[in-house]
Amino acid sequence: MTKAKYMIMILFASVLLLLIPNISNAAVDVSRNIYANNGSAKYEFTGLTLDKSHEYEFGLTKTSAAEVEKWHLITEYTETTATVDITGGTSEFTDVITAVEKGYITIRDKTDESKKVVVNHHEIDLSISYLNITNYNVINNGKDLDKSNIQVNFWNASNSKAYYQYEKITDENVISKYKEIKAKNGDFNELQSLLKTKAPSSNWTTWGYWNGYGGSGYGYTQRSVSVPDYGLYYMWIYLAGNNIRNLYGYILVDNLQPDIALDRISLPKTQEVELGKTLTLTPTFSPENTTNKIVTWSSSDESVATVDNAGKITPKKIGSTIITVTSQDGNKKASCTVTVIQKANEPSNNQQSGGNNGGTTNGGTNNGSTTSGGSNGGTTNGNDKTVATRELPHTGVGIELITSLFVAIGTGIFYFLKTRKYRGI
Repeated sequence: MTKAKYMIMILFASVLLLLIPNISNAAVDVSRNIYANNGSAKYEFTGLTLDKSHEYEFGLTKTSAAEVEKWHLITEYTETTATVDITGGTSEFTDVITAVEKGYITIRDKTDESKKVVVNHHEIDLSISYLNITNYNVINNGKDLDKSNIQVNFWNASNSKAYYQYEKITDENVISKYKEIKAKNGDFNELQSLLKTKAPSSNWTTWGYWNGYGGSGYGYTQRSVSVPDYGLYYMWIYLAGNNIRNLYGYILVDNLQPDIALDRISLPKTQEVELGKTLTLTPTFSPENTTNKIVTWSSSDESVATVDNAGKITPKKIGSTIITVTSQDGNKKASCTVTVIQKANEPSNNQQSGGNNGGTTNGGTNNGSTTSGGSNGGTTNGNDKTVATRELPHTGVGIELITSLFVAIGTGIFYFLKTRKYRGI
């Protein structure tokens, strides 16, 4: 066997060894359950093969190449699942959480003498959701924060500086969902998927008080929370880290007025729209300052015209359809009959404008009828609007042939050289 064959075998074995960790993790899935506002979360790994008579342990690292320095016992596991608990306050977890948003979990068999690895450096999400970086999800406007400080785990005055600003929430869907959760005394974390995840880039104000050393920080943005106007607000929080990553999040500030009920919705009785154009209907609410202005739209005949969530009507063909707007609770409705009409100054289907003398063309098929008033007096073929008076030139054939030849020749040369080079192996 030649040296070249040995080299190929060694190279193949090296690639295989590199792929083994990824292959072993390929069938493993992980889900996260955040259970506290301090970065604490449980990660459930599924698709495993475990022995219930053995004990298993895990380690957390910042990178996929780092060695685990400390192992932690797994107390929740079955034959196919294992739950890893990343608890806030544990120093080696804190070091990773404050450094990166993506960490790596390794799970091994503690009972096995060889410490068999079950999961090798599997990536997990360590980011803290924006609504969970402090001990508050929601606070009321006017709250005295001097008496009950805002608390932030891991980030504190020794490793970061604290900033804040207010932003009014204008998304009616967010406000409506917030009120629904508030009315049933529910979990405001249900809002997270609807809320912003891009923090402002400027206009930050330094906290009135920011302290804490070691495990956590505490303080207040203002002694008494004060938003600019009525409504629901983000109190954006930004912690600029020193030798740790920056942290962004928010607390919702409730300064909403009592709801004003909707009495009536109105629309024009009729409207017209030309084919090729659009029409937007704007409902009138009574009273004008009603709290909930979320509505849905529908068309009785979408083959005539469709309507989107903003009341924009797009005509499809000539005819009429009824456009209906409905309040979010379904109790109030209004309708408008929309008629789609022909474009202004557009000829009908069986006639078209002639040439210089204003003649018309009959819409026959292949009957040799002539067109009056045309500059050339040419013939038309039924309703076909494109008439070729000469043969169209052909292009690109020569280029395609030359390209194909080059590809064929190049492939042949490459294959010849390759087989000649390794003929002696």
